[in-house]
Parts: sequence; structure tokens; C-alpha cells
Amino acid sequence: MWQPGEVVVVRYELRGLGYDGFGRVVPVTVIEHTDERLVAYLGEGAEMIASRLADGRELRDVPPEERWAHPREAVRRTWQRTDVVMIFPFGREHSLWVFHEQGRHTGWYVNLEARHTIGERTITTVDGILDVWIPVETGEPVWKDEDVFGAAQRVGRLGPDEAAALRSEGERVIAEHPWPTGWESWRPPDGWQPPRLPPDWEARS
Repeated sequence: MWQPGEVVVVRYELRGLGYDGFGRVVPVTVIEHTDERLVAYLGEGAEMIASRLADGRELRDVPPEERWAHPREAVRRTWQRTDVVMIFPFGREHSLWVFHEQGRHTGWYVNLEARHTIGERTITTVDGILDVWIPVETGEPVWKDEDVFGAAQRVGRLGPDEAAALRSEGERVIAEHPWPTGWESWRPPDGWQPPRLPPDWEARS
């Protein structure tokens, strides 16, 4: 079991249409680790890896259908503006993020993704493109990125069965209503610093 305060790396693989590598990588600090789940903290200022098109354009600068039609490159960035408690329920196809902005709880985010593969110091998954946002003001779930989700199916990034499974997982989470989580008021202890990526973040173990 990872202990509170340890740093592990969450990695989102790029998959399909000839891509190989990681599209997003973030170091997180462990809050709680049990047989059922990992709870971790992604703080503002953490070093991360993100992907963009090799010509320098951001993914959101091109139409959804074109996002998988160009080479990509990995770039180092800093997580900004928000901090997040990330909950990874093992054996499920999602993670649940509790968002804060300037210390104020703003909502919950259901990130649909592949089942988590746990390494020695890594959690590896594949982003499902479709997500759910629950603003704290209303508590009502809203589907996110449905245009990109549809485009991914049209260009072959997602097959029919995979897309249906992602949608079904989102519907299950909405029906289960796992928010509030109990972590909405949690704040990091004094002394926790934004983590940097370890040099072996790409290791496949």
C-alpha cells in the first residue's frame, strides 16, 4: 500500500490511430490507499506532461475530427488554477475528481477512463473522452465533450462497443450519485509541496 504523502504518477495513454505514448501525465500525492480505491491530491503548481499537435497547435485549436489526424508531441507544463482530490475506485472505468479553486469547492468531475493498471509507482489508464461535470451550485450532472466523443467514433478512435461501454459507465455513476464524497472540505497538510515528475515517469513497469 502507498502511504499518505507519497508521490505516484497518473498516466493517460494515447491509444488508437497509430499513436503510442502518453497524452497526459500528472504526479499526485497519496491521501489514502485501500484495497478498494486510491485517493490522491493534484495540487496547483504540479509539474505535468500534456500533448499538443507537433506543429505547436493545441488540440482545442482544431476541429474535433482533426484531433487524431496529426502527429503529437509531449510538452511539460504546470497544473494551474485549480487543485483536485482524485478518487480512483479500483475495478471501475472512471475516476471522480473533487475540484477546488482558490480553496473553494466548485464541483465534481467524472472522468471516464479505462480500468486502472497499478504499477510500482504508477497508475496507467486511457482517457475515455466523454466526461460528466456536476457543478456545486446545482448538483445536476452535465455530460461534457460529447462533440469530441462523437468525432472520435466517426474517425475510428473509439469503436461502437467501447463507446457504448463508456456511456454506460457514465450512466451508472450518475445513478449511483457518489457525491458528496466526504473530501469536499479536505485541504492538504502544511508542508505538502507541488510534486515534480520523476525521471522514470515513462517506465512501463
